[in-house]
Amino acid sequence: MESTKNFKNIKDYLHHWDLFFEEWKKDKKGTFNKDVVWKNRKGKGKTELEYDVFPQPYLGNYENHSVITLNLNPSRSKKYGNENFMEPDINPEYKYKEYAKGFPTYYTHPFWQNQDKWIDRIFEDLGKGKPSEKKIKPFAIEICPWGSKSFQKLKIKKDDPLIKYMHHYVFDVIEKVIEHSKLKMVMSVGKAYYDIFQKSEFKRVDEISSNPFHKEVFKFSNDKYKTHLDLSPSENNKLKEKMPYNWPFKFVQRSFSIWEKAGIFYFNSYASGSNSTPGVHFDEIQNDLIKRHLQKN
Repeated sequence: MESTKNFKNIKDYLHHWDLFFEEWKKDKKGTFNKDVVWKNRKGKGKTELEYDVFPQPYLGNYENHSVITLNLNPSRSKKYGNENFMEPDINPEYKYKEYAKGFPTYYTHPFWQNQDKWIDRIFEDLGKGKPSEKKIKPFAIEICPWGSKSFQKLKIKKDDPLIKYMHHYVFDVIEKVIEHSKLKMVMSVGKAYYDIFQKSEFKRVDEISSNPFHKEVFKFSNDKYKTHLDLSPSENNKLKEKMPYNWPFKFVQRSFSIWEKAGIFYFNSYASGSNSTPGVHFDEIQNDLIKRHLQKN
């Protein structure tokens, strides 16, 4: 798989993956070894990319979807359990886009179930109606099409071949597909995408982040629950009054940001040590940010 592949239109992109699967069916390991980017980032242990696991470059219907979402790679593995995955029959008439339309794991995998609820809340706040009620799924495009149990940390250096790869196989494709999106903004959850945007000539246009938590600012009481918060200086007493006694207070550091590339806006959110979608209590902050930068249909 060449990292400098150019697609004139979406049909070229779809045809590329049809040819890819023809080759992969004949020689799985050989096809992986032709991938000049990922064969050199194959990972170790749970992050090892498994060439014999059915690849998934994207999932969803590119012509009818709620929103484009960025994803790192298919989270499936033969070595560590494979969700009873049934590999499709790749015959001479096989078209990957038909398989992708079905999005077979969308309503069964916990990751996609959480994404579905999160996307529904965003659409509902925008007055667009919940996509789930119309059985409309997102168009999920993978940074890496090869499966693994977990995904490796992406250390991207200056002039890294991965940057050029992502431009052709991810971001250029998004430019061709977003015209079909019900929501004209690309969604991503996780620090990895924030780092990708920083290294891939994206422009950061807006950001809201919580301040880092410094323990020395707070003094906890010696009550048996260790949860009563005694704030100092005294002007913070109003916040103290709002804190329920014995409430298991947890400091959550979360970032929300908007990035732009080729006139397309990308939303990102991440919390330290987590790739989970933002909770309901973040909806107001998140949705206000989205509304400020959302392209009108």
